[in-house]
Amino acid sequence: MNRTAAILLMGSLVLAAQTPRFGVQAALSLPAYDLSDNADLGLQVGGHARWSFDHGQGVMARVDLASYSENDAVKVRGVALGADYLYHLERRDRGLYLLAGLASQYYHTAYDGYTDNDNALGLDLGVGYDLDRHLGLQARYTTSSLSNVTYDALNLGVTYTF
Repeated sequence: MNRTAAILLMGSLVLAAQTPRFGVQAALSLPAYDLSDNADLGLQVGGHARWSFDHGQGVMARVDLASYSENDAVKVRGVALGADYLYHLERRDRGLYLLAGLASQYYHTAYDGYTDNDNALGLDLGVGYDLDRHLGLQARYTTSSLSNVTYDALNLGVTYTF
């Protein structure tokens, strides 16, 4: 499927969905692979818009801001703009769901007077549990390759949708 067809498909799905519901999310971000060499435990916060479709399917567009604890005087900050496809196993907008998505990842790394800004396309896979219409829990693994390094993180968080 080419890029234009994918955009048209996503656009038609969003138009066929219910009105979006907006919310916020926060997570502990556990760095992995090359990111763990440059950063320690991080905090991620952001906002989202959720569109629900029939049979427990949906899309969550999100923006995330991440800040990691320094590791050997290296400061890492990140921004992600992404969209995840959600599939609730109970085929309604409650309970256990799986997610898969893409995100444009941007990282700013600074150490010893040197700074590096880099961005790449990231992949998200995860699982979540919507406790009710508003509150949910989520574990999302994010990976992206930036200039020959792999910045991966496991994000353990909570979502609140208004």
